[in-house]
Amino acid sequence: MAEERTLLEHLTVTCTTQRENVANEALCHILSSSEAARLALEELLRDGGANVGSIARVSSQVDLGQKIPDLEAFDEHDDRRVLIEGKFWAELTKNQPVEYLKTLPEDRPATLLFVAPSSRSESLWPELRRRVQEEGVEWGAETKKSAEVKSAATGGERRLMLTSWKALLRRLEARAPDGETKADIRQLRGLTKRMDTEAFPPLQPDELGPEFARRLLGLNRLIDDATQRARREGCLNMDGLAAASWPDGYGRWVRLGGTVLRLAISCNLWAVHAVTPLWLPFRSNVDEMRRRLAPLRQEDPPGILDDGNDVLVPIRLKEGVEYDAVLDAVVARLKYIADLIGPADQSDA
Repeated sequence: MAEERTLLEHLTVTCTTQRENVANEALCHILSSSEAARLALEELLRDGGANVGSIARVSSQVDLGQKIPDLEAFDEHDDRRVLIEGKFWAELTKNQPVEYLKTLPEDRPATLLFVAPSSRSESLWPELRRRVQEEGVEWGAETKKSAEVKSAATGGERRLMLTSWKALLRRLEARAPDGETKADIRQLRGLTKRMDTEAFPPLQPDELGPEFARRLLGLNRLIDDATQRARREGCLNMDGLAAASWPDGYGRWVRLGGTVLRLAISCNLWAVHAVTPLWLPFRSNVDEMRRRLAPLRQEDPPGILDDGNDVLVPIRLKEGVEYDAVLDAVVARLKYIADLIGPADQSDA
């Protein structure tokens, strides 16, 4: 089942554009308040070839002479041993990574760790390598101990590492005891997952072929065919309602069981919930719709999602079958949902 949105995710995407800053402050809070989380970070660094010893404290946004790392980690002697740069999709600054590496000691294990979305790793790591080599800084052997951590020696005992938010938070959660820290980690995981789904990762060759365009056109056709057939079979009508395009996809306004809503492709919901491209979002009379559609919650997987404001009904599509079978299933689903909703005056009966 898709995860519900976390409060941190909701507030961050609604109230600020400084999303990386929010994520990094949240990570600083988790590491500062939990010894178990710091132990998990130490373990990740060791997997990347850097035994920095015990991490005693973590601080954020300290000005190091025109260089402001997101997080700094200090050992038990209060010596700086780790810098952490938490990224989503913002570009590297001109000082990253070389000038940041130069602030770390050379005579003891120290690490500059980048944390980024999984889908950015394959493009970010070569860019970090290019910048290091262009500045004449050593790029030593890359450590292959863990698939979750990319790591290379960069002179003395300094290392440059890259991991994903998903991998880091999974380690922190595995180490953290149940309770407040685990809850904090889940809050941050919700935000980082949202940032990953809303990103524009580097395009891959197979994403630019005609198959993707044909699939989208086929989905548009499916909406038109399904609504026309459902109207003929009497489970919806479209009198006075029109087809329309929204920023995240094509759809049609319909009157289903006495309720006006849209049957539409929603790329936003598809990306966040990873369920289906086709949706029925109920955004009015929501409490009553929750009651009427309650039987959908008993399905496996659940046939209804709730983001706290709207009731979202995914129209799952059959896989590995011909178009007519997909169309039949969509129409049958619309009829079932219309029966659950009932006529417009049902609540007045």
